[in-house]
Amino acid sequence: MAKKELPTYVYGYPSKRAYRAFPQPLRVTDVVEQASRAKQINIYVHIPFCRYRCTYCTLFLTMRQKPAEGESYVVRLAEHIARYGEYFGDREVVSIYFGGGTPTLLTQHQFGELFAALDAAFPKRSRKCEITVESAPDTFENNLLDCLKALGVNRMSMGIQSMVPGELAHSGRPYSVETAEAGIKALMERFSHVNLDLIYGLRGQTRDSWIFSLGRALDYEPQTLSLYPVVVRRMTNIMTSKAHNPELFFSEAEKYEVYDQNVALMASKGYRQESFTRFTKIAGGRAYRQEASDFEGTPLLGLGVGARSYFGRYHYGTDNIDWSAASPIINAFSARPFDPDAIASHGIELTPEDLARRYVLLGLTLSALSRKDYASVFGRELAADFSEELKALECLQLVDLADGDTYQLTHAGFKYSSIMARIFYTGTMVALEEQYQAA
Repeated sequence: MAKKELPTYVYGYPSKRAYRAFPQPLRVTDVVEQASRAKQINIYVHIPFCRYRCTYCTLFLTMRQKPAEGESYVVRLAEHIARYGEYFGDREVVSIYFGGGTPTLLTQHQFGELFAALDAAFPKRSRKCEITVESAPDTFENNLLDCLKALGVNRMSMGIQSMVPGELAHSGRPYSVETAEAGIKALMERFSHVNLDLIYGLRGQTRDSWIFSLGRALDYEPQTLSLYPVVVRRMTNIMTSKAHNPELFFSEAEKYEVYDQNVALMASKGYRQESFTRFTKIAGGRAYRQEASDFEGTPLLGLGVGARSYFGRYHYGTDNIDWSAASPIINAFSARPFDPDAIASHGIELTPEDLARRYVLLGLTLSALSRKDYASVFGRELAADFSEELKALECLQLVDLADGDTYQLTHAGFKYSSIMARIFYTGTMVALEEQYQAA
């Protein structure tokens, strides 16, 4: 922390960089066994289509999809939904999340097909089931939004990133600020919960231009804002740009200073901090229920190529995802019937220690690590497994045990939550990620 280095924020454990080929393909019966005691389930649907790749993006997607390929993909997805319903259809669905890519590139008819399949295969829904669709400002018309609302979507998430034309252009986004503002307005008029994403640290951004973008977004009073420091990853255009022009980017220390400004500004506007990146006005619950439910241990069923699934000790994806060769991988998925004896080729099998560490570090990042709940899940006292780490965090004033049961992050704890989470990584997990990065 003294070096002022801002690491990649932690959004899961383990990361996909720890995935490797399974000795034998994973079978659906393997994950059914892991979910035998779970009465609930989360569903993630990956739509791997985009019009363009942003300069910082490493998501699994293609920009070369043809209408027939998109339709073939939706047909195969609907088949997978129906087949997984045979195994998990009796579970209560806590959340459904359409991510990408850009899901709003689908047509109304295609969304209708997928929701019909979900309704038939997974009829039991939580009373507060969260149904989210990700979007980009230049990818939808109002008729599509009306269709999504009629289908039951109650949360929309849209990447805005910046409200400054030059910063949008440098990010690889070919639309105007006016288009972004029209998109925000259309979502706000229709949905009870809208999340907007913005990124600080983009090429050419200044402190003033960042505050301008954030202020413009706040003018619309979205229920939730997610403020991300830009992450420079291998094989991205932004990595090349930063290597040649480092002076055009915030330093790591400046990102932390901007983070402090963000926290103060969001508090002054009545937003509650829920994680390192997320600020919300949603009362009486989490602003991103799928994340919270996943972190608590509810199984996550990932549908579609590029989706990740979490079932107890099995964390996996359908294939070894190489986004530089996305189109052939997507077409192969669309051409391959569902096979219950080979649902995934790549992933990781967690040890009991990994499962406990995952529960602790993800619970802490959401400021909701309960000693009572830990004992209920693992049959052991939290202090027996992690007393040294938790005492150190208390001494550093990063966590409080205000109610005698739940560890909650302090202001400093939120700020350094990604560093804090990494002290719970096992040596094996660190080595797997480092080997991936070095490959």
